[in-house]
Amino acid sequence: MIGGDTMAHMFRHFPREIDMRKRKVVHSMDELQHYVTATNGADNLTTTVYGFRQLKPNGHRGEYNTAVIPHFVMDFDYERALNENTTAKQAGNQCFKQVYALHQHLVSNDWRHAMFFTGGGVHIWVSLDKTYEPTPAELGDFLFSGRKLIEKWVKTWDLTTLDPVVSFRPDRHIRIPNTYNFKRGLWGMPLSTQDIEKGWEYVLKQAQEPQGGMIMYGKQGMVMKVKKRDPNQPFAAEKVDVDMKRVGKMTVLPCLASAACEKGSNPTHEARVYLVQYLQDRLRSFARPPSSSPITKSSIKNTIASFIADLQWSDYNEETTRGYIEHSVNRAYITPSCRTLYEKGYCIGRCPFYDRSGGQ
Repeated sequence: MIGGDTMAHMFRHFPREIDMRKRKVVHSMDELQHYVTATNGADNLTTTVYGFRQLKPNGHRGEYNTAVIPHFVMDFDYERALNENTTAKQAGNQCFKQVYALHQHLVSNDWRHAMFFTGGGVHIWVSLDKTYEPTPAELGDFLFSGRKLIEKWVKTWDLTTLDPVVSFRPDRHIRIPNTYNFKRGLWGMPLSTQDIEKGWEYVLKQAQEPQGGMIMYGKQGMVMKVKKRDPNQPFAAEKVDVDMKRVGKMTVLPCLASAACEKGSNPTHEARVYLVQYLQDRLRSFARPPSSSPITKSSIKNTIASFIADLQWSDYNEETTRGYIEHSVNRAYITPSCRTLYEKGYCIGRCPFYDRSGGQ
């Protein structure tokens, strides 16, 4: 089991979401512990990295711009190193090599952190120097500054197995440490420096049985250096540093790919709406006015419906999805501006699509 001390240290702010597929809300440590005790070994257990000061009006999701932020999580996945020339063992050891490099950097700075094997990779939880509670207006700069830090680390240590968009995302769920991974048939477990040094196959053997606890390194929380930007020119000093994302047969904005295109995920309603607006706009070749596009509405609706079905959202319902697509296409909505996406917290960096609605 995960252990009460680990739970209390990592998940001390409520309310928070649990269960990525259903996105339920728990309001206390007792409720979270009950979820873990009742479900561990029977299903994959997830929660948001952060708790929230407020819930959305329906009470079923966190109000993501009210996140309480005492730490951040880095998600390493060995599959990002897999290819036709790489074995699972080689990919796993490559993942561990990168985790070890970052771990040593954190240790050398005495920054408090813990590592957990997830069944398919490693999560590194890094403590901050204090619990940050940015206002909704401040959150965009806070999260963007965090992502720029991650980007720097990725470039410094060539962290190819790190998923760079998981960190500093209040809406993202993450696997609860030391719980069972059904996809891999393995248990999560705390990792020591020695475990990483012994290699991937050693840890796979240890993960056959449940283990609890947490191994904490470092004594100091890391200070977040937040760069406050002019909201009218948030990218004035930024070069294009984020590529467009290929999802199936479609090219998608990186912010929307991150927010709504992860297969099997449960995106927010707003992220889904923005994705549909972007997809229909792209299929019209961004014609202005939209009615000038030669592409028929029927063709656009069918293409979007097929694209979304392939994403396998955990709560996907064909009838409901078709209804929203019909409404959006019939009203000829267009892609939300970059400024809107930035202010809503979706932006992960200046990309080639940048429409200048946020400044230079």
